[in-house]
Amino acid sequence: MTYWSIIKKRQAIIWWWLLGFVVVAALFSFTQPLKYSAKSQLLVVPNYQEGADPYQISRTNEYLSTLLSQITYSSSFFEATVKPEYHIDTAYFGDTFKKRLATWHKTIEVKPVQDYGIISVKVYHPDKDQANKLVQAIDYNLITRANYYHGLGNKVTIKVIDEPVVSSWPVKPNVPLNFGLAIVLGVLFGFIHIYIISASRPQTYAEMALDWPSSEAIKDMARESATITSEGKDHQADNDSGESHVSLDNLVQVPVAAEVTINDDGEDITEQLLHGGNIDNIFAS
Repeated sequence: MTYWSIIKKRQAIIWWWLLGFVVVAALFSFTQPLKYSAKSQLLVVPNYQEGADPYQISRTNEYLSTLLSQITYSSSFFEATVKPEYHIDTAYFGDTFKKRLATWHKTIEVKPVQDYGIISVKVYHPDKDQANKLVQAIDYNLITRANYYHGLGNKVTIKVIDEPVVSSWPVKPNVPLNFGLAIVLGVLFGFIHIYIISASRPQTYAEMALDWPSSEAIKDMARESATITSEGKDHQADNDSGESHVSLDNLVQVPVAAEVTINDDGEDITEQLLHGGNIDNIFAS
């Protein structure tokens, strides 16, 4: 049997794997709170002297944007961001210092954009209004308190190049991605499961019968072999009569076809295999 016929026969295995992964994706997606995103972008602009080295400028931009991005995850920056004047719901982050900092790390996503000196700021929160307030507070603290972290004083300016934008729909968890990945993994694991079963299990007599040629095909092969044998004998007789010609067919020894007894009671050899169970019993009968 071909692999595709085996897959068609055992497609229930694929469906079970698919169902299992879809259930896992559903549990993972719908047991977590839905979160909206708010994002903005800042530009770090160092004050360079005229004729400065472009490579040094690029390296400085990369250094400052990376430094300030990492600073936002610190506890000092967190405490400066959730001050009462920003109207941030501090109860969302928990009641212990460890829990508050862990929630803060899951809430924000701040990273540099290559070496352009651009900082991307993203905030994820179940409340759209809180997400917007958090991203504004982060932007404000980076602009006003950056010199406290880089130590260059007024030589560095930070500007907002993209105002905060809040998503209209929840973006976490990513439901389409989760279910798409579940479908792909379900089908893949189903194929692997079927392949392992087919590779480790010996072929049954019924499957051998389905792959075996029909009785009509065997009769045709027997007739063709008998014809070849007859032609070989005729050429041998011509050679014995004294003719001196050489034929390519005479140089090839054609084996005499073995006598095959075929059941002509109308029963196909496939059915005989199914009933007899052994191909040696069929040809010996």
